[in-house]
Amino acid sequence: MTTPTSVPGRGPDRRTAILEAAAVEFDRQGFGAASISGIAKAAEVSQGAIHFHFRTKQAIALAVIDEQNARTFEAVTYDGPSPLGGLVEASRTIAGLLLDDPVVRAGIRLSLENRVFAGATSSFYDQWIASVVDVFRLAVAAGEVGPTVTPEALGATVVPWFTGVQLVSDVRAARVDLLPSVATMWRVLAQACVVPAHRDRLLAVVDRAFA
Repeated sequence: MTTPTSVPGRGPDRRTAILEAAAVEFDRQGFGAASISGIAKAAEVSQGAIHFHFRTKQAIALAVIDEQNARTFEAVTYDGPSPLGGLVEASRTIAGLLLDDPVVRAGIRLSLENRVFAGATSSFYDQWIASVVDVFRLAVAAGEVGPTVTPEALGATVVPWFTGVQLVSDVRAARVDLLPSVATMWRVLAQACVVPAHRDRLLAVVDRAFA
């Protein structure tokens, strides 16, 4: 994603330009090292323009986290006859955002590196886990997943699992191996809890999504 070069006025377009430039700075060097002056330079606006929209650097960071949450949830849909297949495809969409969208990458980094943002982060994960629990409930009802592990336990496990996979991939390989790592996560999960009658079909969905 390229940073907008010139946005007139003080409207939402300029705010978006500042937010995206800030995301690039936060993703590149973290919250502590990023500066208002550096964000202003990246966004090609004055520091006064930044303070018009955001009172503090922390306010910018919280806005980046909010935007990351919005983009993540907007990208995820569970339409189709297979709830678990839809969840696999949703995870591929989110992995793609982590590879291509600096706002999503920055939001994740900010939420993990600074306790100041714990409230916003906790709310996001609560929503995400609740959404995944709903999908596993549908998967149980559809006969894709057996009753051995509850939907609540699966949702509360899969979300941190995905988070950990992407975090380790970032640390070890700058996310170069993210897609195959998430695919492996789903293959393990399919062997562990997917009903045998649906297992090959789901594994084929994983192969297509992460090819």
